[in-house]
Amino acid sequence: MRQLKELIRVNLLFANPQVTQKGRLKGKSGTPLIRSILSQYILSAVIFVVVYGLIMIQTDFSKQPQLFTYFVALFSVLGLSQTINAIINVFLESKDLPAYLPLPFTPRAIFSAKLIVVSLTVVPFLLPIFVLFLLSGIKAQVPLILAVLIALVLFLLCLLFLYLISSLLVFSLARTHFYKKHKKIVTSALLFITTGLVIVGVLVLNQSDALETTNGAPALVVFLPLFCLTTQVLSLASLYSLIGLIGLLSCLLLIFRFFIFPRFYEELIEISTIQGNPTRKIKQQQSLTKLLWSYNLQLIKDPNLLLQVFSSSLVFPIIFFFSFGFSNVWNLSGVGNQYSVTLFYGGVLLSYLVTTPLSLVAILLSLDKENYLYIHATPISIRYYLRQKFLFGFIVQSILTFILATLAYFLFHMSLSLWIAFILGGILGSSVFSQVYFWRDFRLFSSHWTDLTQLFSRGSGTFGLLLLQFGGLVGGGLIIGGTVWLMMISTTFLIPLGLLLLLLIVASGVHGYFYLTYWKKV
Repeated sequence: MRQLKELIRVNLLFANPQVTQKGRLKGKSGTPLIRSILSQYILSAVIFVVVYGLIMIQTDFSKQPQLFTYFVALFSVLGLSQTINAIINVFLESKDLPAYLPLPFTPRAIFSAKLIVVSLTVVPFLLPIFVLFLLSGIKAQVPLILAVLIALVLFLLCLLFLYLISSLLVFSLARTHFYKKHKKIVTSALLFITTGLVIVGVLVLNQSDALETTNGAPALVVFLPLFCLTTQVLSLASLYSLIGLIGLLSCLLLIFRFFIFPRFYEELIEISTIQGNPTRKIKQQQSLTKLLWSYNLQLIKDPNLLLQVFSSSLVFPIIFFFSFGFSNVWNLSGVGNQYSVTLFYGGVLLSYLVTTPLSLVAILLSLDKENYLYIHATPISIRYYLRQKFLFGFIVQSILTFILATLAYFLFHMSLSLWIAFILGGILGSSVFSQVYFWRDFRLFSSHWTDLTQLFSRGSGTFGLLLLQFGGLVGGGLIIGGTVWLMMISTTFLIPLGLLLLLLIVASGVHGYFYLTYWKKV
């Protein structure tokens, strides 16, 4: 038991590297650091239970199987995302298994400790499901003690299901030759897919109000057995549901037992020693420009970097687009071409939301670390080096803006001319805001950072970043609203032309400022 306790303490440090790093930056280590990590999990659990409990207590889920299944689906997706992420961090990215070989730890104790830590990571995100089961049983007039017992059993079943599904997915992929050769790519893909599932879950839940008032709304069939077990405890359907769940769980356990568990410990040790960096061919006679671009591509291949940077740039606009697109609030199919200037301004606002202090171009220079200082000792022109790095970041931001603009084209039913104006505005805005944040990174350059959060929190800090985003969104919305009002009262092409020229003049002024202040002096 003492061995298991110590192993759990060690693996807690790997479960959430960001939380661990923040604790260490505050001077915590040993027992205070472990307590800090556990307090984060407890706080997350309390917040989830209170927030979603207050939302769910107002609804009688026992009479609305469709809404019940959608809530279960949402929290299952959240749990699946966290489980996969935790398994990757605790089992694959920790790289601590070879260190246990000379120590008196059994493989069973090591596996059990890692399993417990993964469960601790996932439980806060699944606790609202326990509340949902409990409230549904109580609303269905199931005796309180029985309702609590059933909710607890179903909660543990859901936790076990998520763990088995995630383990089968991650460990099956980890066995493949492709994973061993392209470890970073596979890890990045898993993280992006699970993040995408979370976004889809939030979007589905966003439509739950409409489902709540729709009599014929379809329920998610795969989760109906849980509804039967919660609300119809003594029915024949509940018995069949229980038999089906136990049968499915037994199949997953057998698959894990016979296909994953044999040589599980040895294979994990082998995977832990894989660097995931395939041998690269030396390219002869490669130009300096191609060499620098290839170097910048290598800088951004880290899975955690890609997940944090791109999710911070894309998640909010995607949720915003899908929320209004599915609700059909903004259907632009009947909007005339005279409003192209409004969409042009909208593209600039979109680029503002995508190009932030958390975006790639805002940290690209600091990703060099000591390499940037080394460049000063080479014959390479610093201005040329910075120009190539800026162009790389600007193109990445423009591609992200283009993808989101194309998504908006389909969701809001834009005409081709409106879509083109939206894209052009986005590219113009990306060029301006990329300049702003690229040179911000230049001024706040750091070569000794150990965690990405240190780069994100430079300058005004987290609160300042949130205030900047909110203020820009409100201000941009007011400006776009003003252009719509001007277009509605406009009877001549001079007003849209004047609005376009005004924006171009402002953008040119910004570019001129950065040229005179920075580009000309480096």
